[in-house]
Amino acid sequence: MHVEIGANVTEPIRKVLDRIKGLRQFVVRVPVPEEFRFTGAVPFDMEIAGSVAMVTVWALTQEEAQTRAEEFFQNAP
Repeated sequence: MHVEIGANVTEPIRKVLDRIKGLRQFVVRVPVPEEFRFTGAVPFDMEIAGSVAMVTVWALTQEEAQTRAEEFFQNAP
């Protein structure tokens, strides 16, 4: 059985797949806020030494990786 998927559905899927294909792994340094505590799931591999975290992030660019890691520490409860 063949089901035709309209162009309006396949374009968003194609964009997601293209983004996934372009992801690379970056290791970024992020200052750890003094009040930071681990609660819940951690979306990255990381190593914390003192007040600095080395965070491994999958992203398209170094800048995106840095932003995602910083946002994690800023938004953690």
